Amino acid sequence: MSNITIEDIIQKWTKKLLNIVQNVYAYIGILIVVGIIGNIFIVNLAFNIFMIIFTIFSGVFTYKTYKKSNQLIEEWQAEFTEPTQKLLQTIQMVSIQNLDLLPEEQLNSFTSESHLKLLDVARGILEHQRFIDQVVDNMFEMMFLLNQDGIIMKANKSACDTTKYVQAELIGQHIRKLFPHAESLVDYYLELEIQFTTQGFVRDVEVFVQTSEGELLPFSINGVKIESTTGTLLGYTMIAKNQAETVRLFNQLNKSNYELGRANDELGKRYDQIKKEIEEKEGQRRTLEMELATSQLVQKTFLPQKAPEHLNVECAGTAIPAAFCGGDWWNTVSLKDKFYVFIADVTGHGTASAMVTAAVSGYFVAVQSKLFAGENLDVDDILVGFDTVLSSMGNSNDVRYNMTCFSCVFDFDKKVIRFSNAGHNFPMLVRADKKVVSMVASGHRLGNTNGESFEKKEIPLEKDDFIFFYTDGLIENKNDQDEEYGKRRLRKFIDKNNTESCAAFIEHLLQEALEFYGSGKPLEDDITIVVTRINQL
Repeated sequence: MSNITIEDIIQKWTKKLLNIVQNVYAYIGILIVVGIIGNIFIVNLAFNIFMIIFTIFSGVFTYKTYKKSNQLIEEWQAEFTEPTQKLLQTIQMVSIQNLDLLPEEQLNSFTSESHLKLLDVARGILEHQRFIDQVVDNMFEMMFLLNQDGIIMKANKSACDTTKYVQAELIGQHIRKLFPHAESLVDYYLELEIQFTTQGFVRDVEVFVQTSEGELLPFSINGVKIESTTGTLLGYTMIAKNQAETVRLFNQLNKSNYELGRANDELGKRYDQIKKEIEEKEGQRRTLEMELATSQLVQKTFLPQKAPEHLNVECAGTAIPAAFCGGDWWNTVSLKDKFYVFIADVTGHGTASAMVTAAVSGYFVAVQSKLFAGENLDVDDILVGFDTVLSSMGNSNDVRYNMTCFSCVFDFDKKVIRFSNAGHNFPMLVRADKKVVSMVASGHRLGNTNGESFEKKEIPLEKDDFIFFYTDGLIENKNDQDEEYGKRRLRKFIDKNNTESCAAFIEHLLQEALEFYGSGKPLEDDITIVVTRINQL
């Protein structure tokens, strides 16, 4: 490698150019001096002859200076300008990752140390880029590089193979191209963008990716935003891990667990044998026997044993206790022109809660009889009666029973829904146009009202209305990472599955929830779900 640097070349040519300029200045000085002397001492004829000779000499000098300047320019072009253009061409090749397209003889024509050093840097950058590209393309997970507007700038081989798009179909497209276009209230990209903005990264965000063939695949998204050294947002990197196999295995496992739960109906046939085995044990086994008996009483006596029936309403419901006997309760009353739905949650669970459920169920029988007899009991009146029952059970400050309850009636004559609430979770109403309405009404928990009345509300009743009732155990039970199922996951499930039959909807929701909690993990709170759909008005 030559030891000549760009600075050496510039210094050399600066001296040559200064030498030409000095010659020109000297010639101009001589011309001025000769002109002055000739004008003073030489007669006109001799001066004119002298000036003609001097002009000829000046032309020869100018011509030689011109030739010398052109020669210097050609030497400058060969020594500095052309190598610099070649270097710029090389850097351009690096930028499009095509360094090999530049002929080797051109690369070898560089003479200055500075050119060769920059060439080595360009080659190093290209090799580093090729190494990174190979690593990214060999990743099993999908990887995308997005600009600040969410436009895909790069997608690795796994991303193309999984989505069944070629690179040219992805580059320049918005990442929303890969998200499903089904009617949904969930915008996956907006959800990712919010987390990028607030946290600077996303972690384990669950989305569905739509392939070019329309297939929906579950993925878990992780990523970080990319900023310049000055803090300017340049874009985002996103890595998507395919969850399809994991979801399939968990669904199979939890479906088996759910089928085992349904086998609870067979428990009654073996009850005498189980009771005999329990009596042979001590301590905790005796408590288990008592709770088991109470659970069967609650499940078989106080909760509906088959789906409620009404000409205008499809309805299904289920209750899963956290202990052997739970504190959740639900029921319905079916009249010709009305359909009542009640759902309640006693504080805590276990035997004591089941006993409160039994008392409430006893009062419900009386309410049912009055409604069948034509007595005009509205939703808030029924809550007042429940409150009286609970208040009468606690006779001291040390013993106090509380229960949340939602009371609702579909009035088909007036085509309205009337409802009152005693501190319970607000049900969700999904209209036929996918609009979601929370059925919000205020009121204290039963047993803790201090004589206060319950707010009563009324909203229009429409054909194909889908109404979802639930107790807080569904969203507050946690998995092994101490994460609650939460309203957000519940809302996503409702948005996606609200067109299913009521029974299928409950079955699939329980499968997803049990999968989230973890296989074999005991519930922390009872779960009750009631779903209705208005078939006709």
